[in-house]
Parts: sequence; structure tokens; C-alpha cells
Amino acid sequence: MSSMATAARNFKHSRYSGIALGIPLSLYGLSTFVFSSVKATWFETDETPARYLAFMAVISGVAHLAASKFVVLRGDPSAPAAAVQVARKRAGEDDTAGSADTGFATAAAVDSETGSPITDSIEMKETRRRRMTVSSPDARGTASSDDDIGGGRTADRDAALSVPLSAASSKQESAASNPVSPGAAAATTAQTTLPRERSVIHGFARDPVAWCLLLGLICFSGPGLAFVNNCGTMVRAMSHGTSLTEEQVGRYKDRIVATQSFFSFSSRLLVGYLSDVWRTRLRLPRSGMLVLAGLLMIHAQNTAAHVARLEDLHPLAILIGISMGSVFTLAPTITSETWGADNFGVCWGFITLGPAIGGHMCNLIFGSNWDQGLMRIATRLGPETPQDMIVCNNECFVPAFLTTKKIAYIGLFFFVVVMSLPRISALWKRGS
Repeated sequence: MSSMATAARNFKHSRYSGIALGIPLSLYGLSTFVFSSVKATWFETDETPARYLAFMAVISGVAHLAASKFVVLRGDPSAPAAAVQVARKRAGEDDTAGSADTGFATAAAVDSETGSPITDSIEMKETRRRRMTVSSPDARGTASSDDDIGGGRTADRDAALSVPLSAASSKQESAASNPVSPGAAAATTAQTTLPRERSVIHGFARDPVAWCLLLGLICFSGPGLAFVNNCGTMVRAMSHGTSLTEEQVGRYKDRIVATQSFFSFSSRLLVGYLSDVWRTRLRLPRSGMLVLAGLLMIHAQNTAAHVARLEDLHPLAILIGISMGSVFTLAPTITSETWGADNFGVCWGFITLGPAIGGHMCNLIFGSNWDQGLMRIATRLGPETPQDMIVCNNECFVPAFLTTKKIAYIGLFFFVVVMSLPRISALWKRGS
């Protein structure tokens, strides 16, 4: 989360925010491929996972400590150099005013070329800078009214921002005529800042697009995680009719996990770049690619419901990896562009509840169908059959994926709403 939030803030003004978030997310997906390959090579023969877990703990801790030395939060590149000069000149004016109060005579600052006082030019630059900042799309936490899913709210945000600007101008004029103590100024700043932070969270919680994105991730990631978390069980069930040994079954399971992880890594990089092209060159909403990923997940669930051989799990792992990697690159980028990079931590932390809820829900569905399938097989074989002869096959998990396919359809519906709702709202307001 910290690396994603840092990337979102550092590249919030860049045209390539999709690939900027896609790189750390792709490495997150690649970690499964790396550690599963390491386990298959060096730790597969261990009777207990203690040595492998200790290895992961040490490597993860050392890597995070080393990477923390390179985390840098860049300044805002949209702030013009004139603003820095204005701040320095105003600091000089404050020093000049302070020295005048203590009895020292100072000369008025003049322009070296025109000979006129620099006060007017400073005020003009400050007013222009403030006007540019308010009208900038990045200051409102969204890219453009036509670029992404926040397009329908541009007029509302302009209206909302115009009121605080005029209020701030009147406060500056009153402060110039009635100077206050530093303590009172700090109290006033705190009173005006805290309600703004509360309004950001309150506005995000009341945004229907946020809830649709959350529900879409619940219904999308749940079916995908049902395969990711249970692919080892599926490999073992489909290997009963083969001549594979226990060690070979374990390595086959690791290869399935590595395949899914590798294609998740690759799709995160590729979709991060394609989404930037999709948005900047084709001028299409980035959320439209969520719909394509949802269609791919439905196809993957349909493939899982028709698994008949052990070899069928490889193309299924590829489909799941591509669809999951695509959404987990698009969703954080959309979150950053819609509700602002400065609010990314809170907003994305709320939306990431979706995969946790969806994964838990679909794992329960998988486990329930597995138990029911095992009971059907035991009933068919008869009560005299030994327990070690009662083994599951695809009959135990196919009904689960028939159910999760329906859930994936619901996720696709919410992704369509995420793409369409801002434009419907904009057309409604334009017509009224």
C-alpha cells in the first residue's frame, strides 16, 4: 500500500500514471511466481513448512528495509517557478517590515528593469497562480471531464471550489487589515482544514461510483481467488487417475501457481501501458477496460466449470492471471485519478476490502460444494467402501464454478455502472 500511494502521488500529474502504478503492482504479482519456484526447487522435500516460512520472513524483511531507503516523495511539478519566487520575495518583505518596526530604515523593493515596485507584479503572479491551481484538473483530484469516470462531476466541483476561493480571498483581505496573533492564526487554520478532510472522506463514502467499484471488485475478485486459493486442491483431485507421485503432484501444483502469477505480472505491466494509451490517445474512459477484464473472468469461470483433465488447469491459470492482473492495475489507477492522489491511501484502502470479502465468500462456496460432492461420491460407492478409497474428482468443484460464474456476471454489471454512471449524471445535469 505504501509503495502504491507513493507512486500515485509522485505520478499524479503524469500521462503515464497507469504504468507507474502497474510496475509495483506487477512486481507484487511476480512475487508469487518467484517464491513458488523457489519452494519447488529447494523446499519441496521438506516434511514441514517451517524452513520455507523462515526463509520468506527473512527475505521479505531484508527486502523491505532495503527498499525503504529509496522511497522518495517528489514535489508537485505543476507548481510554477514564479510561485517559489513569490514566496521568497514575500519572505523578504516580511523581514523588511519587521526591521521597519524595530527602527531600521529600509528602501522599497523595485524592479531592476522598470524601476517600479515589485508588489503589484507579485500580487498579479499570486492571483494567477491561485487561479491556475483551482482550475487545474489535478487539483480537483481528477484528470478531466472526458478522460475518466469522474467526468460528470466537473461542474459541481468548480461550483464547490469557487465558494472556498472567494471566502479565502475575503479572509486574506481581512487578515491584512486586522493582523492577528500567530496562535489565533494557527487555530483558524486548524478549524478550516479539519472540516475539509472530513468532507473528502464523507464525499467519497457518498459517491455511488465508489460503492459500485467496491461491489464490482467483490464479485470479480471472489471467483478469481476461488481458483487461486484452491488450485492445489484441484490439482490433487484431478491427479487421482494419473501415475504422478506425491512429489510430482506438488511440483505440478507449484507450476500452476507460477503460471498464474507470471501472467498476472505480465498483464499488469501491459494493461498499465495500454490503459494510458486508451485514455490519452483514444480519449476513452479507463474504466472501460474493467468491462473487458470482467468478460475475460466470465470466460475463465466457464472454463473452470468444464475442466475434465489435469492439463486443462494450465489455460485456466493463464486466463485467471490475465484477468486478475488487469483489474488490479486498473482499479487503483482509477481510484487515484477520480478521488485524488492525496486521498489515495484512504480511498484505495476502503476499496481493497472488496477482494477480501469476495475471496472469503467464494472460498466458502467452493468448500461447501466440495463437501457436497464428496458426500455424493461416498453415497454412490456405498457404506462398505474404505475412507481412503473415497476421493474427489472434478465432480466436487465444477458446481462451485458454475455458481461463481453467476457472481462474475454481477461483477461485470457493476463495472458497466462504474463506466456509465458519471456520463449519465453529466447528461442528466446538462439536460436539466
